[in-house]
Amino acid sequence: MDFEAIIMEGTLILKIKGELDQYNADRYRLRFDMKIVSPEVQKVVIDISELSFMDSSGVGFLVGRFKTAKAFAKRTCSWFATSNYINKLLSTCGIEKLIKKYTTIEEALS
Repeated sequence: MDFEAIIMEGTLILKIKGELDQYNADRYRLRFDMKIVSPEVQKVVIDISELSFMDSSGVGFLVGRFKTAKAFAKRTCSWFATSNYINKLLSTCGIEKLIKKYTTIEEALS
């Protein structure tokens, strides 16, 4: 797994690439949370459009980042994915009820 964190006008974009499994979730949890709690961040967008695999630990990882954002009074937390596999997995888990889903990065940023 690889990730990139970009802050644009108060919006933190966390771009996750590759595989999000237990090993990677444990490895990156603290790094992501440190970015989310930054005072300059008002909104969080998780870009998983280049994610190729995710297991239940990955789903838990996303929910955890949502909870971190909410605990630090961030305005919104959203995600978007282009992979049918990832979309189906997250829909089945009901994550769309918790975290707003978008189909493009432009939508998520607006």
